[in-house]
Amino acid sequence: MIKPYPPLKDLIIPEKNPQTQIYGQRLYKDQTHYEYLLEFLVVFISKKSDANYVDSDEGFSFFVPTNGKKLAYFPIPRMGLKRFIFFNHSDQEKRFNIDKEAMATHRNYLTTLINESKKKDYSKEFVLDVMQDLLFGFNAITGKRSWSAQALLPLSPEMIFCEAIGNRETRIKLGNTENKSSEKNWVEVDKKFNFDQHAFMARGGEVYYLHVAQSLQNTSPEYKELITSGIKEMLTSIEQLSHISTFIQKQWEEIVDNPNNNDLNFHYIKKTAEFIPDTYHKRGEFTVKEICNLVRCELDPFEKIKLFGTLIVIQIIRLMTLQATETIKGVDSQEWLIDLTNNSKSPIRKIAVNSYRELEENIYRAVHYADIQSYIDKIKNMNDTKALEAAAKDTNLLVRRLAKSINFVIPNKGPSMRFSLNEDLVKVLVLTLIAPGERLLFSTFLKKCYEHFKIIIGAREAAYHFHEKEITHLVDFDENEAAFQELLKDCGFLRNLSDATSIVENPFKG
Repeated sequence: MIKPYPPLKDLIIPEKNPQTQIYGQRLYKDQTHYEYLLEFLVVFISKKSDANYVDSDEGFSFFVPTNGKKLAYFPIPRMGLKRFIFFNHSDQEKRFNIDKEAMATHRNYLTTLINESKKKDYSKEFVLDVMQDLLFGFNAITGKRSWSAQALLPLSPEMIFCEAIGNRETRIKLGNTENKSSEKNWVEVDKKFNFDQHAFMARGGEVYYLHVAQSLQNTSPEYKELITSGIKEMLTSIEQLSHISTFIQKQWEEIVDNPNNNDLNFHYIKKTAEFIPDTYHKRGEFTVKEICNLVRCELDPFEKIKLFGTLIVIQIIRLMTLQATETIKGVDSQEWLIDLTNNSKSPIRKIAVNSYRELEENIYRAVHYADIQSYIDKIKNMNDTKALEAAAKDTNLLVRRLAKSINFVIPNKGPSMRFSLNEDLVKVLVLTLIAPGERLLFSTFLKKCYEHFKIIIGAREAAYHFHEKEITHLVDFDENEAAFQELLKDCGFLRNLSDATSIVENPFKG
């Protein structure tokens, strides 16, 4: 049985499903890679306490209770702002009458606060449309989802929404009930969402938050300050977006006129995080250094946030890889062998394909080390086959989908799946493994890629990992290494000092 973090007093791990027993609660197949970032940030920015409200904290922090109680956090729903941004861009069949009326009421009130130009070049409605389109332009997750389940890129704290799932029958009933009354109860209209379904923000961000918090407990206090302030600065650097978002939500609250200034499910909601395997702490120092380097880089906030989202996916996959081989073999031994040759006949292609296949097999095999029988005994109509089929979706198939979403595993469809790198992934590696403004020898950079992620590109790392005494037996890796040098050079990160010496530089000074 795994050792959990945090050490919760009333936790009974064998009653959890097999994938949760091994990888923590929880990593789930339907969570998109941006939702890992968004959910992590929801926890980070929210006020927090233990579940019994003994210890507390004001947010923008990595607080975790130490009294054996679950971490509780209190996101702000901001349904008025969310409706204003997404409602008119959502599918017609998911726009219920009660929300149409709420939207119209909100916009009508906002028009009374706009000073119309004497020339009347622009109508008040046009101004609202511009504000709406401006904010919607930062959308991160839309698709076929209802307006309440959509999300923005986190370019200000006010733009970071928690999950809210609307029920069709409930929204229709609200519309029918409210139409009988001249006085609308907008508080209830906003509160009647499911804020705790974990359908899209499925706890993956909570898992990542707990990992970072645990990692910071085991490293220098300096890192905690640098990372906390760096993430906060990343989220608050575009003040105009904060002002616009706050204004829109505040005016909706003026309409609602809720006499309770601290109303659950309107002003805030309560959520609780669960646990992760303590094994994740073994890469904690690497996680902390990677985040610290990235948040200190002088980058456009939009780009930094996108890179951070990609980094989280890479780190989540690494954590699962670590846990799998630690569970099966007692050691973190699974390499990430990168194929950059673009040559289907290269021996590297075959090695990389076999390596990735082994990785997926191990991530799934580790689930068999869970106490599956205790889980089956607790769940009605459950058996081994059903439990393991469900586990595959949340383990090896989850890794495959996440890795493909950032083009870390190619091809997107078809056989011969393997790890590869593109310009965005190269940028993440350089900016997280090299301090801002610093440089490393190319050979040292390859070594760091291996130390942090078990990434193998060149012959030296391959020889070390596979215990080859003679590098000459691995001459095929030379083509791979040369391709990586060209990719780094094309991205502007590599300079040749001589025919034999190259350096890799992070140019984004902190």
